[in-house]
Amino acid sequence: MAGRLPESESIYQQILQADPNQPDALHLLGVIAHQLGNNDIAVDFITKALAIKPEYAEAHNNLGNALQNLGRLDEAVASYHSALAIRPDFAKAQNNLGNARQGLGQVDEAVANYHKALAIKPEYAEAHNNLGFALTILGRYAEAKAAIDQGFQLKHGGPWRNAATFSDGDSADSAAPAGTIVASTFLSCAIMLISSNTLSPRAGSILRSNVWPTVIVRFSPRCS
Repeated sequence: MAGRLPESESIYQQILQADPNQPDALHLLGVIAHQLGNNDIAVDFITKALAIKPEYAEAHNNLGNALQNLGRLDEAVASYHSALAIRPDFAKAQNNLGNARQGLGQVDEAVANYHKALAIKPEYAEAHNNLGFALTILGRYAEAKAAIDQGFQLKHGGPWRNAATFSDGDSADSAAPAGTIVASTFLSCAIMLISSNTLSPRAGSILRSNVWPTVIVRFSPRCS
């Protein structure tokens, strides 16, 4: 897919040469710019598309994604709200709104958005895992485990298997046989999230930088 971006970009540029106000071409050039990490350019293209076609839910959502990558989280939230006002059943926009709110420290609100996304699309693996991440932050470990398990099942076609327990009383220094996770409940949930490969890059980076340095060496999860 990434290798075809220049080809797609050329096609959309040709469309704009014929019709400079073609909103789909402007929007898709913005999406390509976002995928290439050029989020300022993405914002410019998608904003132009929305000036021509204001009721463009997908464009509002993708504008939010570019703004979120630029750290302009309040503006991203507004973009996702615009997408949802046009299309209330837009599961991706609900999930992305949850991510932006989580970035703003509004974790309870993020949880509500992930639940709404899953009510629309129950098989949405990324939303299950984002929900698990948020619930882990809130210390709601049993619910976090259930969400992560579901996300892993949907993404990989099988359950997560490990020897760790997830009661709120887990202890980081409790004895355990070799080949098991020796970690607190928070670390156990975090390890599952990292290994699921379904977190957003930002969430995965946060967990890796904060979790891996503190995980006790005796860790050998088995995934299917």
